[in-house]
Amino acid sequence: MSDSAGLQFVSPYAFEAMQKVDVVRLAALSDPELRLLLPCLVRMALCAPADQSNTWAQDKKLILRLLSGVEAVNSIVALLSVDFHALEQDARKEQQLRHKAGGSNGESVLVSQLQHGLTLEFEHSDPLRRLRLALSELLAIMNKVSDSNGEFFLKSSELFESPVYLEEVADVLCILQAELPSLLPIIDVAEALLHASTKCAGA
Repeated sequence: MSDSAGLQFVSPYAFEAMQKVDVVRLAALSDPELRLLLPCLVRMALCAPADQSNTWAQDKKLILRLLSGVEAVNSIVALLSVDFHALEQDARKEQQLRHKAGGSNGESVLVSQLQHGLTLEFEHSDPLRRLRLALSELLAIMNKVSDSNGEFFLKSSELFESPVYLEEVADVLCILQAELPSLLPIIDVAEALLHASTKCAGA
């Protein structure tokens, strides 16, 4: 298996195991492969299941065992603990503000005045602010895509370009899309990341 430094894409084997919730195959994944799936696995473990069968109860125990002792799990749990309804309301206000301003990066509802650069702000922020920072950046790119009339462009993104925070930013983006699917359709998110000068497009 690939090491963590070189593994930036979910392998077909891991994707199929995740899609089928095949806990035996998931348990056989290397640590780097499992790391890419952590946001999905943690969310799956925390959400109330539609499947109430004993089989799923046993599978969930195995998933929890897989997650135990993984350092990044706690930070992902913290990200999932915020009020996503309030976050979505602020995001929609920001969309309206950008629309009225003609797409310019002016006042932000999601993010107050930055004291430092975007990556430093991200590093020192609590989970909610991390979500807000990434969401504001993503919405700005999505807005530019919608105004581009199909013309391709690359937009520099300090947050999405940083290899230091690649895993954390990818976690945040995965959770945002999963929790706010009507605001962030996965096709629109994927297209926006293709337009970003970013390391996260393949995450």
